[in-house]
Amino acid sequence: MSLIGKSVGNYQVKAKLGEGGMGAVYLGEHPLIGKRVAIKVLLEELASREDIVSRFFNEAKAVNDIGHQNIVDIVDFGKMNDDNGKPIVYFVMEFLEGESLQSRLRGRGVTFEETLHIMRHICSALSASHAKG
Repeated sequence: MSLIGKSVGNYQVKAKLGEGGMGAVYLGEHPLIGKRVAIKVLLEELASREDIVSRFFNEAKAVNDIGHQNIVDIVDFGKMNDDNGKPIVYFVMEFLEGESLQSRLRGRGVTFEETLHIMRHICSALSASHAKG
């Protein structure tokens, strides 16, 4: 199922950014104000499992409870049905422009100093996560 060209919440889906074991991430854009977001959508077979949907939404709530600058901000989440009545479960996140760490590591790599910089940010986010339980 491709969502490109369809609406999810208030956003028009423009492109698929990536896909993983639990779902896909799309680029969305608000049609009136032009705000770009990332839309994470559960795989169709997982969207009908209440335990998975509950975990998915708990992830969104946890991110907002933590509220840390190094953790992507989730601005909305919801459920809807596709054209065939099958559930679509999603959340809308801030869109971060730039190169992924995976792409960077496969390309030119990172220096020791850059690794330290990245690890400081990761540890800061992990510390904030642990502080919120």
